[in-house]
Amino acid sequence: MKIFQGKFFAGAFIILLFLGFGYYYRENVSHFLQMILNRVQPCQRPITYSIASIDPRFGLTKEELLNAIEQAEKIWESPVNKQLFQYSPTGNLKINFIYDYRQEATDALRKIGIVIKDDRSTYDTVKAKYDSLIAVYNKEKTQIDALVATYNQDKSAFEKDVSYWNTRGGAPKEEYKMLEQRRADLNNQVIAINQVKDSFNGLVNTINSTEIILNKLIATLNLQVSKYNTVGSSAGKQFNEGEYISKAGGATINIFEFNNNSQLVRVLAHELGHALILSHIDNPKAIMYYLNEGVNDNLTADDLTALENKCRIK
Repeated sequence: MKIFQGKFFAGAFIILLFLGFGYYYRENVSHFLQMILNRVQPCQRPITYSIASIDPRFGLTKEELLNAIEQAEKIWESPVNKQLFQYSPTGNLKINFIYDYRQEATDALRKIGIVIKDDRSTYDTVKAKYDSLIAVYNKEKTQIDALVATYNQDKSAFEKDVSYWNTRGGAPKEEYKMLEQRRADLNNQVIAINQVKDSFNGLVNTINSTEIILNKLIATLNLQVSKYNTVGSSAGKQFNEGEYISKAGGATINIFEFNNNSQLVRVLAHELGHALILSHIDNPKAIMYYLNEGVNDNLTADDLTALENKCRIK
């Protein structure tokens, strides 16, 4: 009897342990089960998604972004008349809108009238702008260097004269007034240099933005030209507009950059395609083409075939 009770309590303990483990890691378990179901019975149950984070610098509300996601999911759902995605505040697929150097560079170029597209024409436009900015940069840097050199020379002479009079117990009244005027002039030089530097730093930021965009276009268009080194920092930053990540702990879509609502919908549709376990397609017009060209907001025949094969519709 004691042996039976011991086995009973041990079994109950194991069951409670598994229940506790399942509850504590319920989101991970839910995602894991959904992954299995999607592979065994693809497209039979909608993938639930939620918005995890929104950087306010995008200037878009949660409602506006949900609307864009809804447009993106309909790109996949309408052609097959099937609900493939469903919004839920606790949905397993977490979508983040992350503002970093990518959107910052895009916004900077938009301010000077350049809209980024993944084509050679945009590269040529940005390259021409970059060349003109570099010309201005070199000119302004020469001017700043000259101002700084003059300031350092005047400051050195001033400090030398102050030291001279200090060794003599102080300067005469008239000499003291002249020294004070020179001190004020030096302070004004510092103010003038800082004002010029503020403007110059803005120019550097714009140049860095053009270099980031140029490097992105060089990579995506496979251009046979050398990459650019950003002024004051290193080159080589990746520039993917979005990404889909699936791990044991859950699936995530991160959106980094878009020019307008149309491109936002397209990049969302592309990443939702990856959530459906679809791969890239070698068709520039396809939603699942590796570049987000933003010119087509409907599935191509290639996209539809891939979806039908994955969902076993035909």
